[in-house]
Amino acid sequence: MIRKTVLLHCDPVRAFGLFTERAGEWWPLDRRHTGDRESEIRILATGRFFERARDGREVELGRVRVWEPPGRLVLDFYPGTDADHPTEVTVGFAAEGEKTRVTIEHRPTEASAELFTQRNALFEASWDLVLRAFAEAALHNR
Repeated sequence: MIRKTVLLHCDPVRAFGLFTERAGEWWPLDRRHTGDRESEIRILATGRFFERARDGREVELGRVRVWEPPGRLVLDFYPGTDADHPTEVTVGFAAEGEKTRVTIEHRPTEASAELFTQRNALFEASWDLVLRAFAEAALHNR
């Protein structure tokens, strides 16, 4: 399992909204899947988690399994694997005074155990980039 945390200077409601509703504004450009630097990334309560390019092409990035704003989000996660071999990502949002501790836990499922082991270093590096960009966005979106 991979576990990463970041402390944001906002409350859990704002952090959850920034992560789910505005991911396309801050998600690292080199971690996008449509090839469109201005693509939209959406994580929806209806279960969809996808990226949409300006030309309308979409890439399914996973499925939302648990939607509990503003405290927790659980995703079937396809980047680095595929829909038949999803990994699981849990994103927790916990208040620490006036700040929010965001914790990412990324783990294999039974279907993705071998792929997860092979790609662990890539996942680690990707989450470092994503959380750095997320923290930067939270600073600029107060």
